[in-house]
Amino acid sequence: MEKKCLLLVEDDINVQASNKRILERRGYKVRQAYTLAQARASIGEEAPGAIILDVMLPDGNGLDFLRQLRKTSSVPVLVLTAMDTSDDVISGINAGGDSYMTKPYELNNFVTLVAELLKP
Repeated sequence: MEKKCLLLVEDDINVQASNKRILERRGYKVRQAYTLAQARASIGEEAPGAIILDVMLPDGNGLDFLRQLRKTSSVPVLVLTAMDTSDDVISGINAGGDSYMTKPYELNNFVTLVAELLKP
């Protein structure tokens, strides 16, 4: 069974590369976006199976993007961010996040949350 495509929206080159590498090793097809503009363009080309979304991006706030996305899409979203207070987590879930993980994180936990997002 072919695994679904994931969209990584992350402006940190090292985090982006690490996440892409670990997910591809698990058999996922991974598309990358470093900005919200790139994320919008990528979603417009082909809907991903899930999105891993950073909050603090160079061209805007990932949670604002998520609120807009939720008006037209129910694609599963993992909010992956350094914002780690209880209020931050609540804001991420209230914005439409299906799951929330803070940086730094353990890679096995990350991969497990991604797999959970993609379960039917």
